[in-house]
Amino acid sequence: MTVLRDDTIARLRRSPLFQSLDDERLAAMCDRFSEGVFRPGHLVLEQGRPGLEFFLILEGTAEVLVDGRVIATLGADDFFGEVAALREGTHTASVRATSQLRCLYLPNGKLHGFLLEYPELSVTLLHRVVRRLRTVVTSAETSTG
Repeated sequence: MTVLRDDTIARLRRSPLFQSLDDERLAAMCDRFSEGVFRPGHLVLEQGRPGLEFFLILEGTAEVLVDGRVIATLGADDFFGEVAALREGTHTASVRATSQLRCLYLPNGKLHGFLLEYPELSVTLLHRVVRRLRTVVTSAETSTG
């Protein structure tokens, strides 16, 4: 069993990603996560390197970098690492903490099984990934057009 801070379940209860879960399922789900804290400047993920972890930010901020250029800023309730975790490949971007960053994470490629166990999260996660993709595509079209 993973030990998380006392405020973790209350924090997740307020997150749009987990609002569909009742308290019992939320508490059971928390047992699947580990918790990590990263200092400002720490490179949590590195573009091009393999990795199977999925991260959810509870507190703090991070920047997303592609080829060394900042393309997005992440904060509470944002997630990262899902692309490599789901396709068991390399990271498509780097993520660096810009403040103290407190995250929950699923280690060692457990995201796929986690989503099968909590299918209601799959739908919410998919909607957020699509929204993110649309933002990237729109941004790319604007900068080239």
